Amino acid sequence: MTRIDRERTELCSFTANVSESAARSLDLLRAIESTLDGLDHLADRLHADTAFAEKAFAGLDRAGGAIDADEKLQGALEFAQGKVAELHHVLVGKRQHARDDCQLREEDGIEAAYCRAIAAAADLHNAINALRWNIGEHDIDAQPAGLSKRYSVAEIDNLFDDLAA
Repeated sequence: MTRIDRERTELCSFTANVSESAARSLDLLRAIESTLDGLDHLADRLHADTAFAEKAFAGLDRAGGAIDADEKLQGALEFAQGKVAELHHVLVGKRQHARDDCQLREEDGIEAAYCRAIAAAADLHNAINALRWNIGEHDIDAQPAGLSKRYSVAEIDNLFDDLAA
């Protein structure tokens, strides 16, 4: 093998390595951009849902009677709150994977985007919890005055019967 052949082989190998590295880098950059867009969209949606829950909470005082007499709303809110808790858990795990990925750098913004989405999920979870609690409080306050009868400890079964009626 002549010197020119060796240099040509080295240059071909070099260009192949550069091309492969650049292509992998472009794929990583596309994945980063896609992840950031997805997390930003998710955080925006969670913030909007939190604002809705807070607005609903603020309007409870205008409701004249019981809001959730059959407790179906409480069940639906509890289910939604559970789903938000699951989402929060998944996001925390994915953030840890991003932290462990040696291809990612802090300036990529992936960890910060996960942190924003995690905080938004926590805020929504707390807003739903406050809404559930306050609907329950509102409905207790909206009960007819006839249930304000006093019960002794021995009459606890009667109390539950009266509350269920």
